[in-house]
Amino acid sequence: MRNWTKVNSRPYKLILVLPLFLAGCGEENTAVSYLAVNHTEQSIVSITINGQGGILNAPPMGGGGKDVCCVVVPKEWKPGLTVKIGWENDGDWLRDKNGEPVLRDGKKVYVPVPWKFRTVPIPEYTAKQRQHFDIHFLPGDQVMVKLSDILPWHPDYRPTYPIEKKAASQ
Repeated sequence: MRNWTKVNSRPYKLILVLPLFLAGCGEENTAVSYLAVNHTEQSIVSITINGQGGILNAPPMGGGGKDVCCVVVPKEWKPGLTVKIGWENDGDWLRDKNGEPVLRDGKKVYVPVPWKFRTVPIPEYTAKQRQHFDIHFLPGDQVMVKLSDILPWHPDYRPTYPIEKKAASQ
């Protein structure tokens, strides 16, 4: 007789846990990829969406994350939908009284900045627009999100991609 307690049970555990992961993507919800567009002069090094980790490095006046997976949204928009976006801007080096970087063990000491958070509304969207979830970081620590079926660098996309704004102002 075979002793089933000694059989590697990892595949069986996965089968039992898998429905828990898929529960967020039932008939009422769908998962869409996301990206970030940074309309500010400060680099964004980390992003969270409803507390979940996300894109690293959305450079100033540019974008980050091409089709990063995933944000779960309702298949049909409902009034009152919101999302909590968190982000961390790039920090700086610890400096002495003369403004020189402080070294410890021969390395510069990095000082991270505090995380910022905004809960923002998710504007109305259609089934066609459920292609990706876009996060826009705007000046003054403002955040805007939207679902879209065109990418931010497309000429018809609004708000205009920041590089285009920069070039237009020159």
